[in-house]
Amino acid sequence: MTLSELQRLYASHDLIEAVIEPSIREDGWIVEFRHRRGGFVPLTDSQGIEKCYYDLDEATEYALEVGFHQVRVADNF
Repeated sequence: MTLSELQRLYASHDLIEAVIEPSIREDGWIVEFRHRRGGFVPLTDSQGIEKCYYDLDEATEYALEVGFHQVRVADNF
């Protein structure tokens, strides 16, 4: 989902957690959000392609921009 779509889900209390984790496809970080009904919703571009950030700080900024005040970083390396 795009940033604006995720912001709407956050505003309607449908998202309960922001998580940044290593990308399995690229050397970088992806941003996902835990949905209140279960499962994760990834941050994507307007074409639905999952966004990958090569800087953890940049990934964190986007997670916070959705509305969360804290972000969990899952380091699976």
